[in-house]
Amino acid sequence: MRLGTPLLVATAAIATVTLDCASLEQVVEGVSRLAASEVGLSQVVPIRAATALPALAEATSRVMGSPGGVALGAGLEPGQAPAPADPLASDADWGELPPAETEDERASTEPSDESAEGSADDTDDSGDGEPERSATANSDDRPVLVSVAKETWIFAKPRWRSRRLGYLRAGSIVSRQPEAATHRGCKRGWYQVEPRGFVCAGSTATIDPNHPVARLATKRPGSEGLPYLYAMSRFPTPPLYGRLPTVEQQQKAEPSRPYLLRKHERLTKNADYVSPPEPDAIPELMQEGKVLPALGGARRGAATVLLGRARVRSGFALLGTYDQGGRRFGLTTEMALLPLDRTRIVKPSSMRGVRLSDEFTLPIAVVRSRHARRYVVDQASGALAISGKLVRRSALALTGQTLHRRGEIYLEVADGSWLKARKVARIDRFRQAPRWARQGKKWVDVSILRQALVAYEGTEPVYATLVSTGADGVAPHDDSHATIQGTFLIHTKHVSVTMDGDERGDEFDLRDVPFVQYFTEGYALHGAYWHDDFGTPRSHGCVNLAPVDAAWLFGWTDPQVPAGWHAALSLKQGTLVYVHP
Repeated sequence: MRLGTPLLVATAAIATVTLDCASLEQVVEGVSRLAASEVGLSQVVPIRAATALPALAEATSRVMGSPGGVALGAGLEPGQAPAPADPLASDADWGELPPAETEDERASTEPSDESAEGSADDTDDSGDGEPERSATANSDDRPVLVSVAKETWIFAKPRWRSRRLGYLRAGSIVSRQPEAATHRGCKRGWYQVEPRGFVCAGSTATIDPNHPVARLATKRPGSEGLPYLYAMSRFPTPPLYGRLPTVEQQQKAEPSRPYLLRKHERLTKNADYVSPPEPDAIPELMQEGKVLPALGGARRGAATVLLGRARVRSGFALLGTYDQGGRRFGLTTEMALLPLDRTRIVKPSSMRGVRLSDEFTLPIAVVRSRHARRYVVDQASGALAISGKLVRRSALALTGQTLHRRGEIYLEVADGSWLKARKVARIDRFRQAPRWARQGKKWVDVSILRQALVAYEGTEPVYATLVSTGADGVAPHDDSHATIQGTFLIHTKHVSVTMDGDERGDEFDLRDVPFVQYFTEGYALHGAYWHDDFGTPRSHGCVNLAPVDAAWLFGWTDPQVPAGWHAALSLKQGTLVYVHP
């Protein structure tokens, strides 16, 4: 549901949904009753329901990109800020701040099977304020709770209708209180976990650190660059096995196996081939044809071999790789094995932004072309002469001065040399500080025409990089692959989450998209491992970042994701995101 009028009350439904930019099981039921005067605004900016069902029914995914796109704003003069989304006068042309939510921020869910003993408490925790923090002592022998599901939800209070704070991922281990807070609505007990919140020990979580899922999912996601090793499916798409298969089992599931192995052998000779890392030792739980445990308490029969097949244009995060009879298999985060010769191992992007300081600040130029050159002015003739090559994706500080020669625009570098404007992406500081910058808060500026993102602390830029926004440029975002414009607050952050789309001719299924930060509807800032075209519009509407940049931004913005958690939700504490032409 895309609500085009200002909202004083916003609610969202429970669902497993396909968003504009993602497929995500998420619950956010919030209520905002703030008048414009309460936040000092002259008007209330529309709050867009992030998970409302009608919009989701007609939404198409915005994560993947298509070739082509729109041209960058290379013709803008230095210091010329792009026009804002809403052409209001003077200070108002930055738009209004999204209103904060009230304490009546809630989420609800139906109790699972383990709630048979007792009934779920139907009283929400509206107005309870900050959830209790765990009092567990900081010691190595403290008791733990382990996630054994794709999502193990953490609640503000030990009851099913309490506000959701975030979730754990299979294999996540967090410290907990020694005793259950209550067994009401949860047969095995609600445990308070660190640093806050409560988890029901049941089908999605256990207090047994030796649970099979916990033993296999020991690899935790990294916080710099790609959080996992990733693989993209080739055609025909690979099978997904529930065990390390024998040659006979492989042949039955893959009748063309001999041909596909020969094809893979030829691909290994290509210059761009990326080899998988050295194989890991096969865990005892995977030896002798043992069936892999399923997530979330699901059952797999003793005869299980084939779980299914990957979809077209699918990507997977791998917890490990194992050699079985000379063939390499990768273990996905969903406890499935796929033959890596049927995939392409992802090579991380070399793109990375630059941290800014008093010594190196905006304006800057990021080299986009592989054929960019540095020029100097001959003092005698005044002509420009090539003085060297520029490294693609390197950043250079600019003076703001320009030079026009024979139809070319040149930008002056801080060291006195010059470069062609059309070979770089220029990132400038804003001309007039928006009101939220004057308040000293963190905020993120995204320019569609420049394909640039700048992170600010108040009026000071602290990080800048190139991004890929929607392929349809500055077109209206409804019914197009354009990025929505306006001011928003980040409300949900995932270390990784699945995004998929079933638009005919553009289907895809990307598991564990890294460092996802939703700011409205299905639009998010997130890392992209399936392309390396940053600086070019090509997404379905989301703001794609290189993995290193996505990781940095994820750690910098609010809400913070506590250590050991996989996601965090907050409708009132998120960092502001401003998207404009």
